[in-house]
Amino acid sequence: MLSLTDHLTLIVATIRAVIGLLIPPVPARESHAQMVQLLFNRVGRAARLFARLHALWLENRLPAPRAPRARTAKVQTAPTRPLPPPIPRAKGWFLNAGQHHAGLAHFRLNAFLARADLPEFLAAVPQAGRYLRPLCRLLAVPQPDFLALPPRPHRKRASRPRAPRPPSLRNPQLPPGDPPFRPYVLAAARYFQKTYGNGT
Repeated sequence: MLSLTDHLTLIVATIRAVIGLLIPPVPARESHAQMVQLLFNRVGRAARLFARLHALWLENRLPAPRAPRARTAKVQTAPTRPLPPPIPRAKGWFLNAGQHHAGLAHFRLNAFLARADLPEFLAAVPQAGRYLRPLCRLLAVPQPDFLALPPRPHRKRASRPRAPRPPSLRNPQLPPGDPPFRPYVLAAARYFQKTYGNGT
């Protein structure tokens, strides 16, 4: 039986073979070729990092988790070179683009996620899941429960103090102890306001 690392390497090799079929031969689609090359590099990097984590876990040499870093404001600078086109984020777009060629990768990823030793590894090394979720999105493979991210805690918005509403004829603000306006007084005031405005 293949190890987790070898199994994932086989899946990534299948994806890369399909990526080679998506590169257009004409230079008019240069931006598309750049996006495909970026995807080629990313899936390969995901397999390498997953393999590294798996090797450290088998050797019981995983580093201690780092404390969360304080967020700082990022200074935006002008890029020195044009950025490559972004990889599509639609679920299953790669499976649709590769058609039957990508079907083998879809089947192999399903078999990989059904392995009995994968949940144990991801429970001990949850950060390895970040390299599998993009592959599930590429190939429209449903994520199992042990791979899904926990729901984010709901952030309560700070309540803003409301400014006091200005007095109006429909809701007049009277000093405490003063009797309310008579209905005919309110009706006359509304008439004068409608006829003569605010007196300007």
